[in-house]
Amino acid sequence: MIKIHFGGSRSLSDSYIPLVSDVVAAPMQLGCYVNVGCAIGADEAVIEAALGWDPSRLSVFAQFSASGEGSFSGSAYIPVIAAKKEGAQVSFLSGGPLNIPLKTRLMRRSKIALAGCAGSVFFLSKSFSPGSLKVAAEAVKKNQIVYAFPCGFSGSPVPLRSVSGSWRESHFFGFPCFQWFTGQPLF
Repeated sequence: MIKIHFGGSRSLSDSYIPLVSDVVAAPMQLGCYVNVGCAIGADEAVIEAALGWDPSRLSVFAQFSASGEGSFSGSAYIPVIAAKKEGAQVSFLSGGPLNIPLKTRLMRRSKIALAGCAGSVFFLSKSFSPGSLKVAAEAVKKNQIVYAFPCGFSGSPVPLRSVSGSWRESHFFGFPCFQWFTGQPLF
């Protein structure tokens, strides 16, 4: 079973939803599983795309409770509940109890969503998307292959902090994007 983590910007423009849908569909058509967070924007688009293929292969990691307690304006509460009803695996309070600060819960949730994944894919609305790029660095630390799709800017995202390497042009299931390559180039 191959799991792929998907995430990205909460401010993702609706004009990129078809791209997200196509990119998520490619590995799901081959039987891959999808892990995703609980935010509006990229996470929400990934949830909706994965539900269109096979809800049983979708795992959603929510930092809020099943009743919505702990959610905020950036939470995709209704799509997460819909995913649960359609048969997706939803882990509520996956970032810890509500007495933990929101920013900490969000990162803890993201680290849990990365667990067991072969790779991570990010849909970024700007080259510097601090939360998403911090999660991307965590994925690199877990030896995952990391891809980024620029969704509203040209060129690569800014370099990841706390890990060595660089972004290079690549493809994810045939879709042009950037991939993080660790270490220094040989030539």
